[in-house]
Amino acid sequence: MKKTGESKNKVCIFSGDISRGGGTEKMAIFLANALCSSGRFEVEIVCICQSGGTPRFKLDPRVKITPLCKSWVNPGPGYLIVMKRLYSYLKRRNFSVIIDVDVVLDVLTLPLKPLTGVKVISWEHFHYALTLGSSYRKLIRKLTCRFSDCIVTLTEIDASTYIREGKPRCRVVPIYNPIDRFASDTVPPMSEREKLIVSAGHLTRRKGYSDLVEAAAILHPSFPDWKFKIYGDGEERETLENLIRDRGLNGVFELSGFTGNLADKLSKASIFAMTSRSEGLPMVLLEAKLMKLPSVSYDILTGPSEIILNGVNGYLVEPENVNAFAESLARLMESERLREEFSANAWDNIAKFDSAEITKKWIRLLDSL
Repeated sequence: MKKTGESKNKVCIFSGDISRGGGTEKMAIFLANALCSSGRFEVEIVCICQSGGTPRFKLDPRVKITPLCKSWVNPGPGYLIVMKRLYSYLKRRNFSVIIDVDVVLDVLTLPLKPLTGVKVISWEHFHYALTLGSSYRKLIRKLTCRFSDCIVTLTEIDASTYIREGKPRCRVVPIYNPIDRFASDTVPPMSEREKLIVSAGHLTRRKGYSDLVEAAAILHPSFPDWKFKIYGDGEERETLENLIRDRGLNGVFELSGFTGNLADKLSKASIFAMTSRSEGLPMVLLEAKLMKLPSVSYDILTGPSEIILNGVNGYLVEPENVNAFAESLARLMESERLREEFSANAWDNIAKFDSAEITKKWIRLLDSL
């Protein structure tokens, strides 16, 4: 991948808005830090905009961030300006490869390939079947499969789906999101934790948090000493606040906003709950696993089944079945012995998510290009 006369490979990580606090941005920063720390790569992050100022996650100071615009640009004619600025920057900086953090960004980078000579890695952060209610993402995946140099998926399942359905002309490489086990040497035992069920993520309809509120309403009469918290912000906040009030859960169910130290919050809880309607490989579920939290999740198309061992360290529940979700939570809420057992088993399948191994996979991929 190295160009003649250069001491290090130059890698551009291309993001929509790197200042957001979601799992996508967290993984982009992880990769930038990991490649930079390897000593083999000169890494920069380029983004459409940086609306929130500095990133919410710790970034190696050697990694430069360059926003192309002052504010967000929706798909459409405005993308022509973004492409022009991106082209100028890629030519000026002479990158070997650009990693698109979400395949929708391929619509900006793939047309520039023949003009810049840059290799494009399309990093799928959701899954092949997800359209988010728009045909736009589906159309871009067709371009991805035809023109990208490599597609990186978050799961083995999604890699197989890409190959079967998309029939790509490039390699499809599954690389999990990582976790750092060395950061969790002092996970408190279950006996020291609060009677608290937590979740975390953007407050959007796709995350299905209204189902968690409904489950809490079912459970609260039988478990009045248990609390519920969601860490995160988003457009569904007011809707959820109204639902919490309507179900009589004020003081029981709390929307706690974004936190820059989710691990600390998770270490105080006893159960993690995920009601998402779709995910790629949910980072928050991995972080819950790292903190040895028993987890209950909808068994959606990709993600949870590769993290949770059903009946061993958590429960997988039929998607959007609120009653079944509440029943699974209740089994854990009523039995400290079961919570301790699931917590002890939390790391049974954790090795495949080890951050050092994930970094090696990315380096091998870049070397192969």
